[in-house]
Amino acid sequence: MMKARSVYPGGNTCQGFHSFYDQIVPPDDPQKIILKGGPGTGKSTFMKSVAADLGQSGDDIEYHWCSSDNDSLDGIVIGDQKVCLLDGTAPHMVDPGYPGAVDYIINLGDFWDPAAIMASKPKIISLTQQISMQFQRAYNRLQEASCAWWEWGSFIGAAVDPPIVNRNILALTDDFIQNSPKSERPPRHLFAGAITPGGAVTRVETLLDNSWSVFAVQGSPGSGVKDLLRHIESMITLNNIYSEIFHSPFDPTDLDLILIPASQTAILDVSGHIVDYGRRLNLKQYKRILDFDQLLDSSAINALGDRLYTTRDRFGAGIQAAVRYIQFAKVLHDELEGLYVPAMDFDAVEACRQALVEKIMTDRASARC
Repeated sequence: MMKARSVYPGGNTCQGFHSFYDQIVPPDDPQKIILKGGPGTGKSTFMKSVAADLGQSGDDIEYHWCSSDNDSLDGIVIGDQKVCLLDGTAPHMVDPGYPGAVDYIINLGDFWDPAAIMASKPKIISLTQQISMQFQRAYNRLQEASCAWWEWGSFIGAAVDPPIVNRNILALTDDFIQNSPKSERPPRHLFAGAITPGGAVTRVETLLDNSWSVFAVQGSPGSGVKDLLRHIESMITLNNIYSEIFHSPFDPTDLDLILIPASQTAILDVSGHIVDYGRRLNLKQYKRILDFDQLLDSSAINALGDRLYTTRDRFGAGIQAAVRYIQFAKVLHDELEGLYVPAMDFDAVEACRQALVEKIMTDRASARC
């Protein structure tokens, strides 16, 4: 039965747009089919249709969703990570690593009427510049939110008892990675959620089900949750354990989720400060749950008074303001797409897509023989 997973290869973060496009497939020998073309040329629809056809043939599909448009794809990975299609346009420019031999480009711009595009040139330029400005404003608001996040964490950090937190980090790390097999394969880095026009979203339920042993952790910033996840990442690397490491869509230097596929084990931050992963899951139970806030000095927290709540509110307001700018960028992007759609020969695009599906299926059948 076909399995479908959903992840995000890029994110709107407090550091600007952050890309893990180089992590979509391993760097060695997978085939990358890179789609080029302007907005509205059908890249996302092209990939969705390819995925639907190959999924009916039994191939597993990994969907890489766009952080700037909730319903659009940035890429798909087919089967055992040997073939992928991806959007190679800005802000995630991608070029073939081995042009013609392994990777190749499909330019959907070949199927538009250049005269029709040129007729809209002034409007296209204006909308593109406006969209860029909205994203810059969004990233500024996320930077402001990161200042509040740091301040929130500094308050909480003053109430932490380091020896107690460190003992819990070491014990939980040992419990998490025990019996995990070694591998020469490097870790894979992605996002399990994103800050989008629809707010902070995730499809984490496609990554975890009741076949997984899930360790859940939660706590305020500065309480030790992110220190635990960073320590686990270090120990996984030192012990040569293959893992999928999912970064925070707000700050990519932080981690939200680590999967060890070989042992079907995961550790997930369910704090819900940015993305509420726990609410999307339908798990019978967690293998273990640790609340780092329970380890804090309550008297130190109580002494903070309203300062803690004010800082937390500033953080939330920054996220909400950023989302509003990303929403406006999406409205402008939809208008920009509307200028390209009438110029496209979508019958020719569909013929190209069908030929590609046939080629992929033929190649994969030959590879299995």
